Amino acid sequence: MAKIKAVLFDMDGTILDTEKIHKECWEQAMRDIGVEFLPTTFYDLIGLNDKSTCEYFKKHYGFTDEQYTKMSVSAYTLSREFTTTKGIPVKKGFFELSDYLAENKIKRAVVTSSICSEALHNFQRARIETPFDVIIGGDSVSKGKPSAEPYLKAAEGLGLLPHECIAVEDSANGVRSAHNAGIKCVYIKDMVDIPEEIRSLAEYEVSTLDKIIEIIEEINQ
Repeated sequence: MAKIKAVLFDMDGTILDTEKIHKECWEQAMRDIGVEFLPTTFYDLIGLNDKSTCEYFKKHYGFTDEQYTKMSVSAYTLSREFTTTKGIPVKKGFFELSDYLAENKIKRAVVTSSICSEALHNFQRARIETPFDVIIGGDSVSKGKPSAEPYLKAAEGLGLLPHECIAVEDSANGVRSAHNAGIKCVYIKDMVDIPEEIRSLAEYEVSTLDKIIEIIEEINQ
């Protein structure tokens, strides 16, 4: 088995404890335009980029492009106002894992469905100052998760092959994306569990991010 030379992180729900914030903001944005937010909607959206999210609302709610743009701008504005005022909590074990990766010269990348500028904003609000080697946002790819493109582009940006990387994901769309890219995946549960048939696509499962150190050491020994 090839040694792990990079860890590719999802952002929301994996590094940052933001999914609850996003859920409240999207629900509020929909209420503001008089649309009922079904209980399953937010969980269907986790891991999707803006283009795929727009297509979801067109299909399931009959939105026009104009309706989606109005609602999404409102949701992102609410989210940014909240995080600017209150900051963003970081998932347990991230800083320990990040320090370990830096000390062992293992590269770090972010593969998120958020746009790059939003990711940078969120890391600033979370007081994460350690730079990532590569950030792939939803605006960096033509096809977002669950397509393989985001993870393949991250590996390419690091100058590595997929089997030299390991992904960390909390969502079904994210696990499928890493799997489709041929990248070993660590699943970490966030707000809700994912379906067992998708969960089984992840080679590893942890409760906190620092537990990934043990996985890397076992692979790299």
